[in-house]
Amino acid sequence: MSTVKAPSKYTAWFYALAIFMIAVLVNSNTFKNNFVLDDHGIIKNNKITKAPVSMENTVKIFSTPLRKGDFSDLENSLYRPFTKFLFNIEWNLFDGDPHKFHIVNVLLYALVGIFIFFIFYDIMKKKWVIPFLISLLFIVHPIHTEVVANIKSGDEVLSLLGSVIALRCIQLYLTQNKMHYLILGILGFLMGSFSKESTVVVIGIIPLFIYYFTDTELKKNLSISSIFAVCSGFFLFCRHKALSGYPPTSPLSALDNYLVLSNDNIPIRMGSAINTLGLYLKTFFVPHPLSCDYSYSSLEPIKSFADPTFLLSFIIFAGLFAFALWNLIKSFQNKQEKSAIAFGVLWFFISVSITSNIFFLIGTSFGERLFFVPSLGLCIASIYFLSKYFYKNQQPSEGSFVQEFSSSPLLFAIVLITAAFYSYKTYSRNIDWKTDFALFSRDIEYYPNSTHLLFYLGNHLSSNEYAEDKTPEQKKQASYDAIAKLTKSMSIYPALPSDGYNQLGKAYFNIGNYDSAQKYYMKAFSEDSTNAIFINNLGTIYYNTSDVFTNKGNAFMQAGRTDSANYYYFLGKNRLLEAQPYFKLAYSRDTTEPDFMNNIGCIYGATQRPDSAIYWFEKAHLADDLDITSLNFLEITYRNMGNIQKADYYKAKLIETKARRIAERS
Repeated sequence: MSTVKAPSKYTAWFYALAIFMIAVLVNSNTFKNNFVLDDHGIIKNNKITKAPVSMENTVKIFSTPLRKGDFSDLENSLYRPFTKFLFNIEWNLFDGDPHKFHIVNVLLYALVGIFIFFIFYDIMKKKWVIPFLISLLFIVHPIHTEVVANIKSGDEVLSLLGSVIALRCIQLYLTQNKMHYLILGILGFLMGSFSKESTVVVIGIIPLFIYYFTDTELKKNLSISSIFAVCSGFFLFCRHKALSGYPPTSPLSALDNYLVLSNDNIPIRMGSAINTLGLYLKTFFVPHPLSCDYSYSSLEPIKSFADPTFLLSFIIFAGLFAFALWNLIKSFQNKQEKSAIAFGVLWFFISVSITSNIFFLIGTSFGERLFFVPSLGLCIASIYFLSKYFYKNQQPSEGSFVQEFSSSPLLFAIVLITAAFYSYKTYSRNIDWKTDFALFSRDIEYYPNSTHLLFYLGNHLSSNEYAEDKTPEQKKQASYDAIAKLTKSMSIYPALPSDGYNQLGKAYFNIGNYDSAQKYYMKAFSEDSTNAIFINNLGTIYYNTSDVFTNKGNAFMQAGRTDSANYYYFLGKNRLLEAQPYFKLAYSRDTTEPDFMNNIGCIYGATQRPDSAIYWFEKAHLADDLDITSLNFLEITYRNMGNIQKADYYKAKLIETKARRIAERS
């Protein structure tokens, strides 16, 4: 029998670094992406995330809900302080540059791949083939594009990174009996736990990992596992303390989770959840089409247990669970060899349990990011299954890539061809995540009746961000398009989130339909009376309708009808005075938002108090040196006062700032 040359000590690092580089290369096109979707509320618009790094702000991060600091922070059920703490550091380190956030996210993701490789490299007794193929399949999988391309989903990456650090350190502790490895494992697990709540499921994976892949006695296994269970208990205690002072989150809506429509029909709800798990499984093997949202009516409850997709899902999952449980029991009785395939299946079931909607309803019915951790279990099971039948090398050590490929060409062909297709899909899907508009407009092609996608796209079309570089005609058309999308969303499901009503009001406002704008602004305010933006927008209705009356007064004055002109001038001034309390109330709710300060300044400017107007415009500029509105008003005000030198200064500053904004968006 021919012998295979034993690999050098650098072999492991060669393949581990290959995994790292593949992960970086496949996802490198996210480096030019902007903030999208939840990145706005948790990073870009979040006052706590954007605050200077300090002990005071860090304490605030670790003692408040994830969304605290956003304009609308009524969601009080999420506690992920380490993730937010990292974002806080990045914001200050990178001056809010989203491209550098994306680089960090990809590097952390690639680091996960390295840990997965080394965990299974030790399990396989220094053989690289199976560890490399598991890591490769996982790291290029398109179902992970949301996690990598959406910065906010760094919480998923940090959660799994903390978990695999814990597993690797447990592995090293058991083989080398050095306490510092156990301590590092605990720290890694705590990092993962404080990054995302679902890390708690790993306390069910740890004892299985030790059982399947080490010869550790049951007593020591339980002792080590209990340490990590205590860590989870500590995290849950901290979470309870941080969130207990906040009001409960609003009841779950069918807009977010279609299973609410089952109306407490438990069999149909559970059947629908199993059916949705089947969609996860299908998407794992055939990751197309992908979407950032699968809300109502993209997915709907099953009608009965006779639904063929439910039956197929149930049979597959029942079979997988029975196999894994049977292997666990038989191996425990020493009647069968432990199966890594069974471990992968159990990893899948344990990690998916918390997001499956089977045991309790969560905030969404389906999300690709929710399959990030469970998909690793399927990657493990799939590669071990393929290797069982197609891996031919029986040597005690492995050779070069060419030698291993030659000995098992079918195994490598299946995995490498799949990885090539997955890499292409991942790379192309990452492009969709470049901007909100690109993402929503792309995904709505596949799910045209998704209420959330219609809502997201409508929101974005009526936003200042979308309108910034558009002509007046383009802005007007965008408002009409926004109205169409948001109205269609309401026709599918007769409700919108409060922000949807606000943006619908804004779209009507942009086309000059102030009555409809006020109607929807009031609807948004009635849903969330604490939101400073909603309060401010009500003020803008009064402010802008004052122009309507003033223009009428001007028309009468030109016609020589002084009494009528004065009457409308009076109404216009009253409207300004009615707007002022709203602007000041909005400012009292958020003293850092330049829009509110600019609006107060506009009231003073319109009522012939230029010194007070300048005070508020300068205050707005200090709050955000990229705010062009304050610079524009400062130029106008100084020019009207006859101070040409100051006016020209702010005009130059305005031109410079516009260039900076364009550079930062590119």
